[in-house]
Amino acid sequence: MKKLMLALALTSVATFAADTTITATMQLMDRGMQQVQRGFMFNSKSEILKGIETLKNSDAIFKTVDVTTFIPNNNKVRVTQNITNNLSEDLEVLKKAIENDEFTTATEKYGKVLNDCVACHTVIRGW
Repeated sequence: MKKLMLALALTSVATFAADTTITATMQLMDRGMQQVQRGFMFNSKSEILKGIETLKNSDAIFKTVDVTTFIPNNNKVRVTQNITNNLSEDLEVLKKAIENDEFTTATEKYGKVLNDCVACHTVIRGW
């Protein structure tokens, strides 16, 4: 009985930790998106690059965290991993466009990054 209680307690802690991690990650991603958008609005290349770095840093968690802990249906894991890989690639393309002063292309790539976010939310939240 004690082992069962201990197992339940550890499972609860692990679930809470995963929920806390994903919440903190989403808040960081939100901050990064806001930085990028603010950079575009105020013509600040450095602010856009800061936002991209914030997004890249927050996206890195999906390489180390088992996403099945916060996805309600395990068959969605593969789809979400593909979305995360797309986000990494799209952030890199966005960064290169900004560094090369290709701002029209960069706004298109920012739209693609935003689409990656919405696509993941669609899978996870079942929209």
